[in-house]
Amino acid sequence: ALALMTVMPDVHLNRLLLTFSRNSEFLRQHGYSLRYARCNS
Repeated sequence: ALALMTVMPDVHLNRLLLTFSRNSEFLRQHGYSLRYARCNS
């Protein structure tokens, strides 16, 4: 997992966002709201 994060951080980020989106209803029930914003630099 560390190698994946180092070599291809966008793949790791997409996996993390997928995990959050799968659990979004659970998170919403506990008072969390997720927003995704991307900055092009």
